[in-house]
Amino acid sequence: MYKEFLSISEMAKLRHMTAETLRHYDRIGLIKPHRIDATTGYRYYSIHQYEVLGTIRELKEIGLSLEEIRTFLEERNLGKSLSIMESHQTKLQRKIKQLVRIESSLQQKTTYLKRIAEEGKTPQPNIRYIEERYFLTTHDEVADDVELSYATIEIEKLLELHVSLVAGSFLGLLFDADSQIQADAVSTSILMAQTAFPNDYPEMNLICIPAGYYVCLRHFGQVWDRTKSLKQAKDYLEKNGMRIDGKAIQMVEVDVSVTDRLDESLFEIQIPISFKNEIRI
Repeated sequence: MYKEFLSISEMAKLRHMTAETLRHYDRIGLIKPHRIDATTGYRYYSIHQYEVLGTIRELKEIGLSLEEIRTFLEERNLGKSLSIMESHQTKLQRKIKQLVRIESSLQQKTTYLKRIAEEGKTPQPNIRYIEERYFLTTHDEVADDVELSYATIEIEKLLELHVSLVAGSFLGLLFDADSQIQADAVSTSILMAQTAFPNDYPEMNLICIPAGYYVCLRHFGQVWDRTKSLKQAKDYLEKNGMRIDGKAIQMVEVDVSVTDRLDESLFEIQIPISFKNEIRI
């Protein structure tokens, strides 16, 4: 025989939740028992409250807070319900867009790591054509690990993505390779993060790196110990009738987010080039 009134444990079991959850809902005024036994203090819920609990669960699933749900349940009507649903539909669309970006970012990072693991250490320079890219930046110059750490925090704030910089070739340093080679000392750099969505950010925070030919060289070890690699790249260019033609980019490929072994820390130095005799390879 069906009962109209259920104990708190019976209602909790029926709705696949805990009795403590129902007690919490009671305490915050979200949904109260239909009656409380004056002698025992036991809470009893009406079977008709089953649907209200279902509504609460559905509203939680679309992202409403308990306070928002409580407001929704008070004096609800069609117009009020529609307004709340539309508002949270917009929020969900933004969240879905963000999650799609994160998933795409992780997929690319996985591809990077697999390629690097398969290729191993290949320090020989190579010439590669790279398409136009956009980078997000604060334009602040950095020259040591402390400044780099703070600059990374600011970049993450701009990106508003907590996993976008992990384990992938997205962070980069823009610097003057010729100056560093000539001075034989670390030149200041500008930290950047590559983005596939430049229209989402203020123009003042964007740097456009034009398409072109680059001499690319893998650099293992500390981020700042790049002079030797730069000289190797320049020697390669001179032997092959090419010259440095613009600022270099040092892309992070493997860092402390992936490994704590210094010999596995990996960067790709990309230096724009021009051909002395204008012969493309």
